[in-house]
Amino acid sequence: MHDSVFSYNLTRPYPFKWFTPVTIVGGVIIAALVSFFNFASTGYELVPQPSSDPNETIHDPGQYGGIRWPSYFTANSRATCASTALPLRALIFTHNNAIPYTLTRVWRAKDDGSRLDLGSLVYHNNELQDCNVTRISIDVLGKYTMNQQVRAASPVGLSVNAFATCSVVIDTPEKVQRPTYFEMTGNYKLIGPDVTAFLSRNKTNATSLWWGESMLQMYWLVTARAYIDGAQDTDVGKDQTYNAAITLQRRESTDQGTAEETMSDDFFATGCFVEASYCGTNVTSELADPSKAKEDWHPYPKLWRRANLLGKAMYFTVLADLGRQDAPVPNMLTRPNLLANLTANLTSEVQWWKSASKKEGFAPHWQPDPGLSQDKFDPGQTPPPSLGAAPAFLSTNYICQVPRVKAGDPGDVDMGRLVSG
Repeated sequence: MHDSVFSYNLTRPYPFKWFTPVTIVGGVIIAALVSFFNFASTGYELVPQPSSDPNETIHDPGQYGGIRWPSYFTANSRATCASTALPLRALIFTHNNAIPYTLTRVWRAKDDGSRLDLGSLVYHNNELQDCNVTRISIDVLGKYTMNQQVRAASPVGLSVNAFATCSVVIDTPEKVQRPTYFEMTGNYKLIGPDVTAFLSRNKTNATSLWWGESMLQMYWLVTARAYIDGAQDTDVGKDQTYNAAITLQRRESTDQGTAEETMSDDFFATGCFVEASYCGTNVTSELADPSKAKEDWHPYPKLWRRANLLGKAMYFTVLADLGRQDAPVPNMLTRPNLLANLTANLTSEVQWWKSASKKEGFAPHWQPDPGLSQDKFDPGQTPPPSLGAAPAFLSTNYICQVPRVKAGDPGDVDMGRLVSG
Protein backbone atom coordinates (compact mmCIF):
# COMPACT_ATOMS: atom_id res chain seq x y z
CA MET A 1 0.00 0.00 0.00
CA HIS A 2 1.22 3.42 -0.89
CA ASP A 3 2.13 5.66 2.09
CA SER A 4 0.71 9.19 1.82
CA VAL A 5 2.54 12.18 3.21
CA PHE A 6 -0.74 13.27 4.81
CA SER A 7 -2.27 11.65 7.87
CA TYR A 8 -5.01 12.11 10.46
CA ASN A 9 -5.50 11.12 14.04
CA LEU A 10 -8.20 8.81 15.22
CA THR A 11 -10.89 10.50 17.32
CA ARG A 12 -13.80 9.43 19.40
CA PRO A 13 -16.70 11.28 21.03
CA TYR A 14 -16.48 12.45 24.63
CA PRO A 15 -18.39 10.06 26.89
CA PHE A 16 -19.96 12.93 28.94
CA LYS A 17 -23.54 13.84 28.10
CA TRP A 18 -23.20 17.36 29.46
CA PHE A 19 -20.10 18.22 27.41
CA THR A 20 -21.91 19.31 24.22
CA PRO A 21 -24.36 21.79 25.82
CA VAL A 22 -21.66 23.16 28.13
CA THR A 23 -19.33 23.69 25.16
CA ILE A 24 -22.00 25.43 23.11
CA VAL A 25 -23.16 27.66 25.99
CA GLY A 26 -19.58 28.42 27.01
CA GLY A 27 -18.68 29.36 23.44
CA VAL A 28 -21.64 31.68 23.22
CA ILE A 29 -20.67 33.32 26.52
CA ILE A 30 -17.04 33.74 25.47
CA ALA A 31 -18.10 35.22 22.13
CA ALA A 32 -20.45 37.61 23.93
CA LEU A 33 -17.70 38.68 26.35
CA VAL A 34 -15.21 39.22 23.54
CA SER A 35 -17.77 41.30 21.65
CA PHE A 36 -18.66 43.20 24.83
CA PHE A 37 -15.10 44.19 25.63
CA ASN A 38 -14.33 44.83 22.00
CA PHE A 39 -17.21 47.31 21.97
CA ALA A 40 -15.80 49.03 25.05
CA SER A 41 -12.43 49.47 23.41
CA THR A 42 -13.48 50.27 19.82
CA GLY A 43 -17.19 51.15 19.95
CA TYR A 44 -16.72 54.80 20.89
CA GLU A 45 -15.39 57.76 18.97
CA LEU A 46 -14.21 61.12 20.30
CA VAL A 47 -16.16 64.21 19.27
CA PRO A 48 -15.43 67.89 20.08
CA GLN A 49 -17.51 69.61 22.72
CA PRO A 50 -17.08 73.04 24.37
CA SER A 51 -16.91 73.14 28.17
CA SER A 52 -16.49 75.78 30.86
CA ASP A 53 -15.43 73.18 33.45
CA PRO A 54 -12.90 70.69 32.05
CA ASN A 55 -12.64 68.73 35.28
CA GLU A 56 -16.36 68.06 35.34
CA THR A 57 -16.37 67.17 31.66
CA ILE A 58 -13.51 64.69 31.99
CA HIS A 59 -15.01 62.98 35.03
CA ASP A 60 -18.63 63.14 33.88
CA PRO A 61 -20.33 59.96 35.22
CA GLY A 62 -22.67 60.00 32.22
CA GLN A 63 -19.90 59.16 29.78
CA TYR A 64 -20.16 55.82 27.94
CA GLY A 65 -23.91 55.83 28.48
CA GLY A 66 -23.48 55.58 32.22
CA ILE A 67 -21.49 52.32 31.97
CA ARG A 68 -18.43 52.32 34.19
CA TRP A 69 -15.90 50.57 32.01
CA PRO A 70 -12.51 49.61 33.44
CA SER A 71 -10.01 52.23 32.28
CA TYR A 72 -8.00 49.52 30.50
CA PHE A 73 -10.76 49.05 27.93
CA THR A 74 -11.37 52.79 27.29
CA ALA A 75 -7.76 53.93 26.99
CA ASN A 76 -8.32 55.07 23.39
CA SER A 77 -11.57 56.90 24.01
CA ARG A 78 -11.08 58.87 27.22
CA ALA A 79 -12.37 62.42 27.46
CA THR A 80 -9.69 65.12 27.26
CA CYS A 81 -9.76 68.92 27.32
CA ALA A 82 -7.17 71.20 25.74
CA SER A 83 -5.78 74.22 27.56
CA THR A 84 -6.96 77.61 26.38
CA ALA A 85 -4.68 80.51 25.44
CA LEU A 86 -5.80 83.93 26.69
CA PRO A 87 -4.10 86.62 24.59
CA LEU A 88 -2.90 89.94 25.94
CA ARG A 89 -5.68 92.58 26.08
CA ALA A 90 -8.29 89.84 26.48
CA LEU A 91 -11.29 90.66 28.67
CA ILE A 92 -11.63 88.00 31.37
CA PHE A 93 -13.64 87.24 34.50
CA THR A 94 -13.12 84.90 37.41
CA HIS A 95 -15.68 82.18 38.08
CA ASN A 96 -17.38 84.70 40.43
CA ASN A 97 -18.45 86.72 37.35
CA ALA A 98 -17.96 90.02 39.15
CA ILE A 99 -15.36 92.55 37.97
CA PRO A 100 -14.12 92.54 34.35
CA TYR A 101 -10.33 92.37 33.93
CA THR A 102 -8.04 93.13 31.02
CA LEU A 103 -4.96 90.91 30.73
CA THR A 104 -1.96 93.24 30.36
CA ARG A 105 1.20 91.17 30.87
CA VAL A 106 2.29 87.53 31.14
CA TRP A 107 5.75 86.26 32.04
CA ARG A 108 7.70 83.36 33.46
CA ALA A 109 10.92 83.46 35.47
CA LYS A 110 13.95 81.97 33.70
CA ASP A 111 16.70 79.98 35.37
CA ASP A 112 19.05 82.96 35.30
CA GLY A 113 16.51 85.13 37.16
CA SER A 114 15.39 87.15 34.13
CA ARG A 115 11.84 87.33 32.82
CA LEU A 116 10.51 85.61 29.75
CA ASP A 117 7.61 87.71 28.48
CA LEU A 118 4.79 85.77 26.83
CA GLY A 119 2.12 86.83 24.38
CA SER A 120 -0.67 84.85 26.01
CA LEU A 121 -1.60 83.03 29.19
CA VAL A 122 -1.93 79.26 28.69
CA TYR A 123 -4.61 78.29 31.20
CA HIS A 124 -6.24 75.02 32.22
CA ASN A 125 -8.60 75.72 35.10
CA ASN A 126 -5.69 76.46 37.44
CA GLU A 127 -6.36 77.97 40.86
CA LEU A 128 -5.20 81.58 41.08
CA GLN A 129 -2.35 81.97 43.56
CA ASP A 130 -0.58 84.81 45.37
CA CYS A 131 -2.92 87.46 43.98
CA ASN A 132 -2.25 91.01 45.08
CA VAL A 133 -3.55 94.48 44.21
CA THR A 134 -0.60 96.77 43.55
CA ARG A 135 -2.50 100.05 43.17
CA ILE A 136 -5.88 101.68 42.62
CA SER A 137 -6.42 104.53 40.20
CA ILE A 138 -9.46 106.79 40.09
CA ASP A 139 -9.82 108.78 36.89
CA VAL A 140 -12.17 111.75 37.09
CA LEU A 141 -13.94 112.24 33.77
CA GLY A 142 -15.80 115.25 32.44
CA LYS A 143 -19.50 115.25 31.78
CA TYR A 144 -19.11 114.48 28.07
CA THR A 145 -17.50 111.08 28.73
CA MET A 146 -20.63 109.46 30.21
CA ASN A 147 -23.97 108.28 28.92
CA GLN A 148 -27.04 110.43 29.50
CA GLN A 149 -28.38 108.38 32.39
CA VAL A 150 -25.20 108.71 34.43
CA ARG A 151 -24.85 112.39 33.56
CA ALA A 152 -28.30 112.88 35.01
CA ALA A 153 -27.02 111.57 38.32
CA SER A 154 -23.66 113.34 38.34
CA PRO A 155 -21.78 115.77 36.07
CA VAL A 156 -18.61 113.97 37.18
CA GLY A 157 -17.81 110.47 36.03
CA LEU A 158 -15.31 108.12 37.64
CA SER A 159 -13.40 105.18 36.25
CA VAL A 160 -11.97 103.05 39.08
CA ASN A 161 -9.16 100.68 38.13
CA ALA A 162 -7.38 98.03 40.17
CA PHE A 163 -3.99 96.75 39.00
CA ALA A 164 -3.51 93.16 40.17
CA THR A 165 -0.93 90.38 39.82
CA CYS A 166 -1.47 86.63 40.18
CA SER A 167 0.26 83.38 39.32
CA VAL A 168 -0.79 79.92 38.16
CA VAL A 169 1.28 76.72 38.16
CA ILE A 170 1.25 75.00 34.77
CA ASP A 171 3.30 72.45 32.86
CA THR A 172 5.99 74.05 30.73
CA PRO A 173 7.06 72.62 27.36
CA GLU A 174 9.90 70.94 29.28
CA LYS A 175 7.26 69.06 31.35
CA VAL A 176 8.33 70.94 34.48
CA GLN A 177 5.76 72.68 36.65
CA ARG A 178 6.63 76.34 37.06
CA PRO A 179 4.55 79.37 38.00
CA THR A 180 3.41 81.70 35.26
CA TYR A 181 2.79 85.26 36.43
CA PHE A 182 0.37 87.72 34.93
CA GLU A 183 -0.94 91.22 35.45
CA MET A 184 -4.47 92.37 34.80
CA THR A 185 -6.49 95.52 35.31
CA GLY A 186 -9.97 95.39 36.83
CA ASN A 187 -12.40 98.21 36.12
CA TYR A 188 -15.52 99.57 37.79
CA LYS A 189 -17.69 102.40 36.61
CA LEU A 190 -21.34 103.24 37.01
CA ILE A 191 -23.23 102.30 33.86
CA GLY A 192 -26.79 103.31 34.68
CA PRO A 193 -29.65 102.73 37.12
CA ASP A 194 -30.91 99.65 35.27
CA VAL A 195 -27.58 98.03 34.36
CA THR A 196 -25.46 96.03 36.80
CA ALA A 197 -21.75 96.77 36.76
CA PHE A 198 -20.87 93.22 37.81
CA LEU A 199 -21.54 90.41 35.37
CA SER A 200 -23.65 88.68 38.03
CA ARG A 201 -24.39 88.95 41.73
CA ASN A 202 -25.63 86.63 44.45
CA LYS A 203 -26.36 88.08 47.88
CA THR A 204 -26.67 84.63 49.48
CA ASN A 205 -23.76 82.69 47.99
CA ALA A 206 -21.39 85.59 47.29
CA THR A 207 -22.23 87.93 50.17
CA SER A 208 -18.82 89.59 50.41
CA LEU A 209 -18.85 90.50 46.71
CA TRP A 210 -22.42 91.78 47.07
CA TRP A 211 -21.26 94.15 49.81
CA GLY A 212 -18.29 95.12 47.68
CA GLU A 213 -20.54 96.10 44.79
CA SER A 214 -22.82 97.98 47.18
CA MET A 215 -19.86 99.99 48.47
CA LEU A 216 -18.55 100.65 44.98
CA GLN A 217 -21.89 101.95 43.75
CA MET A 218 -22.56 104.32 46.61
CA TYR A 219 -19.03 105.62 47.08
CA TRP A 220 -18.75 106.13 43.32
CA LEU A 221 -21.68 108.52 43.64
CA VAL A 222 -20.48 110.06 46.91
CA THR A 223 -16.92 110.62 45.68
CA ALA A 224 -18.16 112.15 42.42
CA ARG A 225 -20.43 114.48 44.40
CA ALA A 226 -17.58 115.50 46.72
CA TYR A 227 -15.39 116.24 43.71
CA ILE A 228 -18.04 118.54 42.28
CA ASP A 229 -18.23 120.46 45.55
CA GLY A 230 -14.46 120.82 45.71
CA ALA A 231 -14.01 121.88 42.09
CA GLN A 232 -16.81 124.45 42.17
CA ASP A 233 -14.96 126.35 44.87
CA THR A 234 -12.22 127.08 42.33
CA ASP A 235 -12.20 129.18 39.16
CA VAL A 236 -11.06 126.18 37.13
CA GLY A 237 -13.98 124.02 38.19
CA LYS A 238 -16.75 126.49 37.49
CA ASP A 239 -16.96 125.55 33.81
CA GLN A 240 -17.62 121.91 34.80
CA THR A 241 -14.82 120.45 32.68
CA TYR A 242 -13.73 118.13 35.46
CA ASN A 243 -10.58 116.06 35.05
CA ALA A 244 -8.25 114.46 37.58
CA ALA A 245 -6.03 111.44 38.19
CA ILE A 246 -5.90 109.91 41.68
CA THR A 247 -3.57 107.05 42.62
CA LEU A 248 -3.89 104.97 45.80
CA GLN A 249 -1.25 102.48 46.92
CA ARG A 250 -1.05 100.48 50.11
CA ARG A 251 1.36 102.34 52.38
CA GLU A 252 2.86 99.30 54.09
CA SER A 253 4.90 96.71 52.20
CA THR A 254 4.70 93.79 54.64
CA ASP A 255 3.58 90.39 53.37
CA GLN A 256 0.98 90.09 56.14
CA GLY A 257 -0.82 93.21 57.34
CA THR A 258 -3.08 93.68 60.34
CA ALA A 259 -6.73 94.51 60.86
CA GLU A 260 -5.72 97.84 62.43
CA GLU A 261 -3.86 98.74 59.23
CA THR A 262 -6.93 98.17 57.06
CA MET A 263 -9.13 100.42 59.25
CA SER A 264 -6.71 103.34 59.13
CA ASP A 265 -7.59 106.45 57.11
CA ASP A 266 -3.98 106.32 55.92
CA PHE A 267 -4.13 102.75 54.63
CA PHE A 268 -3.32 104.21 51.21
CA ALA A 269 -0.63 106.60 50.15
CA THR A 270 -2.48 109.13 47.98
CA GLY A 271 -1.21 110.87 44.88
CA CYS A 272 -3.19 113.18 42.62
CA PHE A 273 -3.34 115.80 39.93
CA VAL A 274 -6.57 117.74 40.35
CA GLU A 275 -7.63 120.35 37.79
CA ALA A 276 -4.80 122.92 37.98
CA SER A 277 -3.39 121.66 41.30
CA TYR A 278 -1.77 118.56 42.76
CA CYS A 279 -1.36 116.70 46.04
CA GLY A 280 1.72 117.94 47.89
CA THR A 281 1.52 115.11 50.42
CA ASN A 282 0.51 111.46 50.14
CA VAL A 283 -1.00 111.30 53.64
CA THR A 284 -4.78 111.09 53.33
CA SER A 285 -5.51 112.48 56.78
CA GLU A 286 -3.43 115.58 55.98
CA LEU A 287 -5.16 116.09 52.62
CA ALA A 288 -8.51 115.87 54.43
CA ASP A 289 -7.53 118.51 57.00
CA PRO A 290 -9.83 121.53 56.32
CA SER A 291 -7.36 123.92 57.95
CA LYS A 292 -5.02 123.39 54.98
CA ALA A 293 -7.67 123.81 52.30
CA LYS A 294 -6.23 127.13 51.10
CA GLU A 295 -2.87 125.59 50.28
CA ASP A 296 -2.43 124.64 46.65
CA TRP A 297 -0.99 121.26 47.54
CA HIS A 298 -3.97 120.30 49.74
CA PRO A 299 -6.89 120.61 47.28
CA TYR A 300 -10.51 119.59 47.89
CA PRO A 301 -10.29 118.48 51.56
CA LYS A 302 -13.83 117.02 51.58
CA LEU A 303 -12.88 114.58 48.83
CA TRP A 304 -10.15 112.42 50.29
CA ARG A 305 -11.81 110.36 52.99
CA ARG A 306 -14.52 109.43 50.49
CA ALA A 307 -11.99 108.62 47.77
CA ASN A 308 -10.15 106.53 50.39
CA LEU A 309 -13.30 104.49 51.04
CA LEU A 310 -13.98 104.10 47.32
CA GLY A 311 -10.41 102.87 46.90
CA LYS A 312 -10.81 100.41 49.78
CA ALA A 313 -14.06 99.11 48.32
CA MET A 314 -12.30 98.41 45.02
CA TYR A 315 -9.16 97.00 46.66
CA PHE A 316 -10.94 94.48 48.87
CA THR A 317 -13.59 93.58 46.28
CA VAL A 318 -10.87 92.62 43.80
CA LEU A 319 -9.05 90.59 46.47
CA ALA A 320 -12.31 88.75 47.28
CA ASP A 321 -12.98 88.18 43.58
CA LEU A 322 -9.47 86.72 43.22
CA GLY A 323 -9.92 84.40 46.21
CA ARG A 324 -7.82 86.28 48.79
CA GLN A 325 -9.21 86.29 52.30
CA ASP A 326 -6.32 86.99 54.68
CA ALA A 327 -3.39 88.08 52.54
CA PRO A 328 -1.66 90.40 51.98
CA VAL A 329 -3.98 92.01 54.57
CA PRO A 330 -7.17 90.78 56.26
CA ASN A 331 -9.96 91.29 53.74
CA MET A 332 -12.45 93.82 55.11
CA LEU A 333 -15.27 92.22 53.11
CA THR A 334 -14.82 88.79 54.70
CA ARG A 335 -14.73 89.72 58.40
CA PRO A 336 -17.88 91.08 60.11
CA ASN A 337 -16.09 93.61 62.35
CA LEU A 338 -14.00 94.96 59.48
CA LEU A 339 -16.99 95.15 57.14
CA ALA A 340 -18.88 97.07 59.83
CA ASN A 341 -15.97 99.53 59.99
CA LEU A 342 -15.80 99.88 56.21
CA THR A 343 -19.54 100.63 55.91
CA ALA A 344 -19.89 102.70 59.11
CA ASN A 345 -20.61 105.95 57.23
CA LEU A 346 -22.52 104.43 54.32
CA THR A 347 -26.04 105.30 55.49
CA SER A 348 -25.25 108.95 56.27
CA GLU A 349 -23.23 109.37 53.06
CA VAL A 350 -26.10 108.05 50.96
CA GLN A 351 -28.45 110.57 52.57
CA TRP A 352 -25.91 113.35 52.00
CA TRP A 353 -25.60 112.43 48.32
CA LYS A 354 -29.37 112.38 47.82
CA SER A 355 -29.78 115.73 49.54
CA ALA A 356 -26.92 117.40 47.65
CA SER A 357 -28.04 116.06 44.28
CA LYS A 358 -31.65 117.17 44.68
CA LYS A 359 -30.60 120.60 45.89
CA GLU A 360 -28.86 121.33 42.60
CA GLY A 361 -31.46 119.62 40.44
CA PHE A 362 -29.45 116.52 39.55
CA ALA A 363 -31.52 113.44 38.86
CA PRO A 364 -34.48 114.04 41.19
CA HIS A 365 -35.90 110.65 40.22
CA TRP A 366 -32.60 108.76 39.85
CA GLN A 367 -32.20 106.11 42.53
CA PRO A 368 -29.28 103.77 43.28
CA ASP A 369 -29.71 100.11 42.38
CA PRO A 370 -32.36 98.76 44.81
CA GLY A 371 -30.74 95.33 44.61
CA LEU A 372 -27.72 96.64 46.54
CA SER A 373 -27.41 97.85 50.11
CA GLN A 374 -27.66 101.52 50.97
CA ASP A 375 -27.34 100.93 54.72
CA LYS A 376 -24.34 100.04 56.84
CA PHE A 377 -23.54 96.43 57.71
CA ASP A 378 -24.88 95.07 61.00
CA PRO A 379 -22.40 92.53 62.43
CA GLY A 380 -24.93 91.36 65.05
CA GLN A 381 -27.66 90.24 62.65
CA THR A 382 -29.13 86.77 63.01
CA PRO A 383 -28.36 84.52 61.25
CA PRO A 384 -24.94 85.98 60.44
CA PRO A 385 -24.24 86.40 56.72
CA SER A 386 -21.91 83.97 55.02
CA LEU A 387 -18.90 86.18 54.34
CA GLY A 388 -15.77 84.78 52.72
CA ALA A 389 -13.57 84.44 49.65
CA ALA A 390 -13.27 80.97 48.11
CA PRO A 391 -10.35 79.92 45.84
CA ALA A 392 -10.75 81.57 42.46
CA PHE A 393 -10.42 80.36 38.87
CA LEU A 394 -10.59 82.21 35.59
CA SER A 395 -13.80 81.72 33.65
CA THR A 396 -13.17 80.61 30.07
CA ASN A 397 -14.20 77.94 27.56
CA TYR A 398 -12.26 74.81 26.63
CA ILE A 399 -12.47 72.52 23.62
CA CYS A 400 -12.86 68.96 24.86
CA GLN A 401 -12.95 65.57 23.16
CA VAL A 402 -15.68 63.38 24.68
CA PRO A 403 -16.66 59.76 23.88
CA ARG A 404 -19.75 58.98 21.83
CA VAL A 405 -21.09 55.67 20.51
CA LYS A 406 -20.06 55.19 16.92
CA ALA A 407 -22.88 55.52 14.41
CA GLY A 408 -24.03 52.26 12.80
CA ASP A 409 -24.28 53.76 9.32
CA PRO A 410 -23.87 57.19 7.71
CA GLY A 411 -27.57 57.88 8.10
CA ASP A 412 -27.25 57.66 11.88
CA VAL A 413 -24.48 60.23 12.23
CA ASP A 414 -26.61 63.34 12.60
CA MET A 415 -28.97 61.64 15.03
CA GLY A 416 -25.99 60.41 17.06
CA ARG A 417 -24.61 63.93 17.32
CA LEU A 418 -28.00 65.28 18.22
CA VAL A 419 -28.40 62.76 21.01
CA SER A 420 -24.85 63.25 22.31
CA GLY A 421 -25.26 67.05 22.31
